[in-house]
Amino acid sequence: MVRRVRAEGFTPTEFRNICVGALVLLSVIVVSGGLVRLTGSGLGCDDWPNCNSDKLIDVSNKHAAIEQINRLFTFLVSIGVALAAAAAWFRRPRRRDLTVLGFVLLAGVPAQGLVGAVVVWTDLHPAMVQMHFVLSMVLVWAAVTMLVRSRDPDSGRRVAAVVPRTRRRVRLLAVWTGLALVVGTVVTGTGPHAGDEKAKRFFGSVDDIDGRALVWVTRTHSVVVWVTVAVALSLLWRLRKLPSDRKALDAPLTAWLVTAMVQGAVGYTQYAGGLPVGLVAVHLAGATALTACTAWLWCATSKVSASAAELLDATR
Repeated sequence: MVRRVRAEGFTPTEFRNICVGALVLLSVIVVSGGLVRLTGSGLGCDDWPNCNSDKLIDVSNKHAAIEQINRLFTFLVSIGVALAAAAAWFRRPRRRDLTVLGFVLLAGVPAQGLVGAVVVWTDLHPAMVQMHFVLSMVLVWAAVTMLVRSRDPDSGRRVAAVVPRTRRRVRLLAVWTGLALVVGTVVTGTGPHAGDEKAKRFFGSVDDIDGRALVWVTRTHSVVVWVTVAVALSLLWRLRKLPSDRKALDAPLTAWLVTAMVQGAVGYTQYAGGLPVGLVAVHLAGATALTACTAWLWCATSKVSASAAELLDATR
């Protein structure tokens, strides 16, 4: 098998399948990491890389077992990402953009592990937990970009697929989407699901009787989300007179709008219902899906134009 890979490399189809696997693993671990917090198991292991001062692996209680399973799943993610990076290198033909993205993923997973260690060492400081999530979204973005670009022609130059004003509006939507995700992490770091009853929260303790901090942070998040949706709708409105741009962005923008609507419905429902664990987990999965849709939309603003030689061959 190793000799075959070295001699023949991975085909574009094989590489694309590996990219799908890496993206799935990176997405699943976001939700599994969230479940560690939602079950109050963030300090089930109070050390890193050992679970505690006595054992490398400890499943003696529920919280330790949940945290340990998530840590062990990280190794599976590492294998998937390493395979994607190796496949990018051994892909035939090899492409520089895919190998760069492969190395980004390869560097990102151990960086994520290091941030996870700091999260434990700081007893789940909300700023570090926030950084942990943001880095996860960066890795999901890179994986989506790798998957989308794996479908591009292997030769030619990258050119704009939409007019400049459409491209700028997509960039603006990406910025607001990122801001909505970051503010959402502040909401989580202020509320009851910080990973442990004694974990520090943003803006004081979760035991505050009036809960004013959580209320105004949630309202801020809601305002940012509505602005983001407004930007998306303005993009949709602009595309009505730009058929070429609409064709390029139709699939990712539709996916973005559907995901955003579902995400909003889940968000308001979970808030009204007192933040039940199940809905919060669904909301976290939705945030990951929205990041993926935004990356897809960003990628759709450019395309690979076939070289002049290829165009000549196609006409013969």
